[in-house]
This record gives sequence, structure tokens and C-alpha cells, in this order.
Amino acid sequence: MKRVVSAAVILVLVLIYALQLWAFSGFQIDDAYISFRYVRQWAAGNGLVYNVGERVEGYSNFLWIVLLLPFAKLGFDLSLVAKVLGCLLGLSTLGLTYHFGQVFFKGSVAAWLLACSAPFAAWSMGQLEAPLFAFLALAASFAFLAEERKGAGWWSGILFGLLALSRPEGILFFFVAMTLRALYIFREKNLSRRDLWRVVACLVIVLPYFAWRLSYYGYPLPNTVYAKSLGLHPRALLEGLFYLYQSIHTAGGFFFLGMAFALVIVRPVPSLAGYYLAASVIAYTAFIIAGGGDWMPMQRFLVHIMPLLCLLLQDGFIRLRHILQPLQGGKYIVSFLLAGQVLYLLAGSAEARLVQGVGTGPLLPSGDGIPAYLAARIRPGDVIAVTDAGIIAYSLPLETRIVDMVGLTDKHIAHLPVQLPHGLFGRGDAFGKWDVDYILAQEPRFVQVEIRGMTPEGNYITNFTGTALLVNDPRFREAYELVREPDINGLFVRKGNR
Repeated sequence: MKRVVSAAVILVLVLIYALQLWAFSGFQIDDAYISFRYVRQWAAGNGLVYNVGERVEGYSNFLWIVLLLPFAKLGFDLSLVAKVLGCLLGLSTLGLTYHFGQVFFKGSVAAWLLACSAPFAAWSMGQLEAPLFAFLALAASFAFLAEERKGAGWWSGILFGLLALSRPEGILFFFVAMTLRALYIFREKNLSRRDLWRVVACLVIVLPYFAWRLSYYGYPLPNTVYAKSLGLHPRALLEGLFYLYQSIHTAGGFFFLGMAFALVIVRPVPSLAGYYLAASVIAYTAFIIAGGGDWMPMQRFLVHIMPLLCLLLQDGFIRLRHILQPLQGGKYIVSFLLAGQVLYLLAGSAEARLVQGVGTGPLLPSGDGIPAYLAARIRPGDVIAVTDAGIIAYSLPLETRIVDMVGLTDKHIAHLPVQLPHGLFGRGDAFGKWDVDYILAQEPRFVQVEIRGMTPEGNYITNFTGTALLVNDPRFREAYELVREPDINGLFVRKGNR
């Protein structure tokens, strides 16, 4: 009977997750196609580059690119492959969350919460590395705690190493695990051989990759890190805190999360699993705040730790059930709170899909508009300057040089000093890095920006200070004209070069 109930629960969880995937099937992020262009260049024998001959690490998801490479060599559509892989990884994460909850917390609460999470489903369709990172973070955590429970094993070191290759900040989880282990060793005076093997296993994966990155690209961190970094500017802290607020609201609200953290941390009997989950979530949250959050919709960074957060919630609610058990109706109070949490998450899914319109549209982009216009007119030797460096670049020949005016794939712009002319609370400065003279010196044939209107004086209004300065520069206005075609917005062409 128990197996039948478990099978029924798993079936319902998969059904909920599948419905969420269907609801957000049209979720698209332009940045995913930056990674796809790197994959195409690598598969074509041009190296792991964005532009032929330019070694710039304009991605931060090396392992995701490695996974996509075989499919590119076989000629598959990477946008579809990424969605399929994301869904499979999401399903695997859901299954492992269920198993994790059963092994360490004797329940399936975490799996229910994860299946009802809109960001988790949306980013399974998002074509970036979020589902890979979430799966590896969960798998490494499970392996580490299982090893600690039985007092043997070191395979978690390999998983932590792979996690660091999926995104550089993945190494944080290894530091958390080793710090907790070091505290135990200090208290018990008992250093195990498996501790050394864990470290060796992780470093064997991470150090060669780090050495290759440094020799190949010339910098210890991805170019995206330098492009997005605001340094120690207080605006990064403010944006990070606002991102945290949005994530808490999305994940279930201050009451549910705060209560779970409190119950796990103050419990009289120490729980290594609970402390590890809490420490991992706190460490990654601190990283998010310091980094200024993220501009992408549906809380991408939250998805990275969503399985761990759901397990932490489960641990907290189990503790609450024990506390309320002597009271009449205590178990019903816990059930009511959990039902409220599930309904809260499902309501968030409905709002994202029906009100905000997240995930609407076709499963895969049509390629119409600017990508199709440029693909039909591109010439050998052309240079194109863009703010959307993904699908436009992906749809063009690999030899076409693309200048990313935001700096994610451009070394020069990424290493410029930060400019924030709109001040501490201003908007529109993006990552605070641009160079009008540099863009004009590249002599691009086409320039793509986002036009949002015109001022009474006849100046263009854009979404980014750097492009506003560019397209309103007298030199630019003299040399370029706006393409006025149906479905073409914000594309300029050098005069006489249509």
C-alpha cells in the first residue's frame, strides 16, 4: 500500500510539473543564444569564441556548453535541444528532491513545493544552465550528506567540481560543505581520509579548467563577470537587496521562509542536513546580494537554490509539527500552513502566466524581424553592433563580427570603469559600461538598439544610456539612418549600405 501511495504522489508531482512546463513553454531569453553561438563556433573548429579570432569568455556556463556541443556537431537545433535537456534535468531534480526529502526528512513536502514553483518550471524551459546548476547543487549536497551519514565516500567532491564548472560560484557550495566538515573535525579531532579525497577530487576538476581559462582567455574570471560588476558601488547592494526581496516574495513570502529558517537553526538537536541547507542558502544569497542580483525575469538565481530551499522548508515544517504535536489540532495547523504555501506558489504561477504574460508565444523563436532582415542582407566582412547579442548573432554566419555594446562578449567594454549618471536610484544605466567612440571606430554596417520613442527635440529614447548617447551623437546621426520596415524596430544602417 505504501508503494502505491508513493507512486501516486510521484505521478501527481510529475503532472503538476508538466502542466507548469506547458504554461511556460514559450519562455525565451536572448542571452541563451550567446552560449549557442559559442557552441556553434566550437563545433565548427573556430575555438570556444564568440567572434572568430577573438578570445573573450562571454559565457559563464562552461559545462552547459560542453553538454550542447555533441548536438551542435550532429546538426540539431540548439534552442530545442536546450529546452529538452532543461526539462529532463528539471524532472531529475524533482525526483532527487523527492528522494532527498524521504531519506533525510521522511516526507515529500519539498517535492510538492518545487513542483508548484513557477520559476523552476520556467527556467527548465529557459535554455540556460539554471536547471543544470540546480541539479548538480542538489546532487552534490545529497552525496555529501549521505557520505557524512554513513561515514564513507568522497564522490561528492566530483559533483562539487562539476558544479563549479557549470557556473563559477558553484564552488561556494563546496566551501560550505568543507567548512562544516572542518568544524566537526576541530570539535571531534578526527580527520578522515575521505576529507582529503573529497578535496583532491574537486581540485582535479577545477584547477585544470581554471588554468586553461587563464591561458586561453587571459583572465581568471569570465568576461561576463567583469562586464556586470559594479565593484563596491552601493547601487549593487541596493539592487541585490531588491532582488532578494523579489525572490522571497516569489518563493513563498517572508513568513514561510523566516519561520523555516528559525525552526531549523534553533532546534535543540543539531541536524547536519538542516545546518548545511541553511548555510548553503545563506552563502548563495550573500553572493547574489553582493553581485547586484540579476536582470532576467523569473528569478534565475533563486532557481539555482530552489531545491535546497524547499528541503530547508520541509525540515522546518517537520520541526514545527513536532513542536505542535502535543496540542489539540496541531497537525492540522501544519497541514493548513503547507496547503497555504502550495496555493501561494500556484497563484504565483497563474499570475506570471496570465497577468505578466511570461511564457506566452511559440515554443521556439520564429527568427523573423531583425534576425531575418540581417540574414538576408549580410555581406562578408560586415560588422554589426548590437545590444541584444544572442539570437541576432546566432542567426548570422559565424564569420560575421558582432560587437556587443553591453560588453558581455566584448573585452574592451567589460573592463571599462563604471558610469552611473542617473545616480544611486537611477535606471537605464545597465551595467554602467559603454564607449561611443569605440563603437563608432568599429564602423559597423548595422547597429541594433531598442528604441522606445522620441523626445520633442527629435532625440531617440532608448532603454540604455550607452545606446542613447550613441544614436544621438552627431557623428552617428550623420552616418546612419533608421531602417523603416515592418517588424523592424531599432535597427540602423550605414547610409548608402542598404
